[in-house]
Amino acid sequence: MPAPSSPSRRVLDLVAERQAARERRDFARADALRDEVRAAGWLIRDTASGPELVEAPPWEPVDPARVAPRWDEPDAHEVSLIVHVTGWPEDVRRAVSSLAGYCTGVDYEVLLIDDGAGGATGRALEDLAGEDTRLRVLHLDAPRGFGTAMALGMGQATGRVLVWLDPHVEAAGDLLSPLLGALAEPGAGVAGGWGVVTRSMLDFEADDGPDVDAIEGYLLAVPRSLAARVRLDPRHRYYRNADLDFSFAVRDLGDGSRPLRAVRVPVPAARHRHRAYHETDPAERERASKKNYDRFLSRWKTRTDLLTRGFTGYHRHPRQDLRDPGTGGRSRGTIA
Repeated sequence: MPAPSSPSRRVLDLVAERQAARERRDFARADALRDEVRAAGWLIRDTASGPELVEAPPWEPVDPARVAPRWDEPDAHEVSLIVHVTGWPEDVRRAVSSLAGYCTGVDYEVLLIDDGAGGATGRALEDLAGEDTRLRVLHLDAPRGFGTAMALGMGQATGRVLVWLDPHVEAAGDLLSPLLGALAEPGAGVAGGWGVVTRSMLDFEADDGPDVDAIEGYLLAVPRSLAARVRLDPRHRYYRNADLDFSFAVRDLGDGSRPLRAVRVPVPAARHRHRAYHETDPAERERASKKNYDRFLSRWKTRTDLLTRGFTGYHRHPRQDLRDPGTGGRSRGTIA
């Protein structure tokens, strides 16, 4: 039964009681009241100006903090693909349909992480999952950002290998088998279709590899056993440069004498307009990118042993924009 067009007096009273419980820091009671409001067909959004009510969708939203990870469960698939969705469901459909058309020889599942993208996108993702049993949808209870969303997806995946897949990437052939092959190489920790290197830690540039410093998150594969040992920073709310931090963290899981390898491997794929880049306000895009980069640099600045092309000093080389085929361009944020 659909939710009513306006909340009842009972629902409003529950919201007021919950707010009072939060103010006296009785969070267990506040959570219970929130669940009662949800059962009545409404969701509470906590804002700076107070709680707001929106009609609940026909699916149960997920609070990442209340979902237990599944790292200890045995592998159930060869590959789990995790897709961060903030809108543009038509791009998601193109990406997952291309997998179904070309990756027929690999046992895979797809987790679509709906990061508070809205009712229309959520319904479109549910429609996709209804058409293909390999797809699962996790609808976050509010927009949480890239780091939290992808950490949730990886923690709920059960593939032997986890693959980050951006919706703007369309398979033009079997793109999973090359990734699995690259991870089977000696010492490989992370693999993907696009890689970057740096000689200064201040600027990264695209490189064909095969050994690179980091894998770009558009198509990034990592063994689940390694991903379980790496924390994806929830402060990375925007996607840019989160892949640098994750790649370095995986590579740092080596045996102490040598870091694990980041392997760039050619994949049959087409790349379309990158919505999360082009549809983000440029000022906000650069601000969020720089914050992610600053966190990366503060963590890894001294780890020049992870650089495959050598270290030439903390100075910038002539700035190069990393032009992404089909996206119109992407450049790494650098420190001021």
